Amino acid sequence: MDVQHFFILNPAAGERSARRKLEGELDGLGGLPYTLYITGGIGDAMRFVREVCQSQGGPLRFYACGGDGTLGEVATGAMGQPHAAVGVWPCGSGNDFVKYYGGVARFLDLKRQVSAGTVLVDLICAGERCAVNVANVGLEAQAAKTVVSIRRFPLLQGKGAYLIGAANAIARHLKTDCRVTADGETLHEGPLLTASLASGRYIGGRFLCAPEAVNDDGLMDICLIKPIPRMRLLALLPRYQKGLHLKDPDFAPYLTYRRAARVRVEADRDFALCLDGEIAQGRDFTLETATRAVRFILPDPAG
Repeated sequence: MDVQHFFILNPAAGERSARRKLEGELDGLGGLPYTLYITGGIGDAMRFVREVCQSQGGPLRFYACGGDGTLGEVATGAMGQPHAAVGVWPCGSGNDFVKYYGGVARFLDLKRQVSAGTVLVDLICAGERCAVNVANVGLEAQAAKTVVSIRRFPLLQGKGAYLIGAANAIARHLKTDCRVTADGETLHEGPLLTASLASGRYIGGRFLCAPEAVNDDGLMDICLIKPIPRMRLLALLPRYQKGLHLKDPDFAPYLTYRRAARVRVEADRDFALCLDGEIAQGRDFTLETATRAVRFILPDPAG
């Protein structure tokens, strides 16, 4: 049976020229039949993929044309569907998930993607919402929340938006009071600077938050950092960006790093949970790993 190809473009992701570039790539597919779907808002990509999977048999391939949030939605819609595979044409602001595989360049040639093989990858699920890369609480979630709020301004998009978000979070949000429990063990209770629950390794376009994460082992890597004085934090950030924090003695008083399949985060007031750049608000979130739940399209490295 012929493979059906669906390209799902998030028009709010990345540069405004993304649609034109994508259409140029699609024109180069040599007459391959495909469907181009333009999303209409948060949750639309997940809904579309789920409906197609439920209504159509045969092999299906869905390509998330956007950032990590779009990829997370498409992967959530395809989760547990053995006849569906998920790829990515990265045109978002951060494109963090593909850094696990070496970066953006590997995924930009659609001719190679449409016939590439697949690997199974984990998802991190909080109820019906899932992340394929990283979930965050604390400073990094607040930075992502700022990024979401300024997306409507054309001059404040791209990688610069993450710098604005990070600067705003450092200036205004260095503590989140919460309790973090991992596989029944209390890891933290009290003020928290930030926590990453990771299947991928990078966040914010450049920060190697979970350098030891493996995206098909059924476990989240938990990188939990207690509050650090602001000037001290600014001095340590370059080491965190490079992924040196796990073995850096200056981070040792603040850092907890564990692996777990199930994590609960609770607080007495609402806080932000970031799932691949998309924000949820609440006081109690349970996150669980869906092991090897999605077939991810992985083209060979560019020669």
